[in-house]
Amino acid sequence: MSVMIPNTGITFAQLFTIIFSGTFGLLGLIFLLVGLAISASINRKRSQCTAYAEGTVSAMQTQFGSNGLRAVYSFQIDGKPMQYVSNYSGNSNLLVGQSVGVYYDPQNIGRVYIEEDARQMKTFTRVFIVLGGVFLSVALVVAVVLLGIL
Repeated sequence: MSVMIPNTGITFAQLFTIIFSGTFGLLGLIFLLVGLAISASINRKRSQCTAYAEGTVSAMQTQFGSNGLRAVYSFQIDGKPMQYVSNYSGNSNLLVGQSVGVYYDPQNIGRVYIEEDARQMKTFTRVFIVLGGVFLSVALVVAVVLLGIL
């Protein structure tokens, strides 16, 4: 027996299903959009950084309040020494002295793309995209099964 909410024509079970599916669907959409937006940002940065220089990992910095390390990359542009500190902090498998390819934007030398550095962020975006897909799938399955939609 299902109990109806007065003057609505909706049962409590249907209301619960709508709220549950709506919440999971919204979370899934947010996770999916954030993952896709970050992925697009990484790809845009990579496409803007067309010039190439050989670089090395010159140091690993600790970040206050974190166990992670940030890589410091050293490279030269037209004979001028440059350094770039990673935006990403984590347990990297980079070693001091390791050679890396540095791509930079010739119009804005401060914009740098390093594949080894971006790998952490790509993993992060994949996790967000997969979680978004899982949450959306759960929302759809629950809505279809419990509400009989479709």
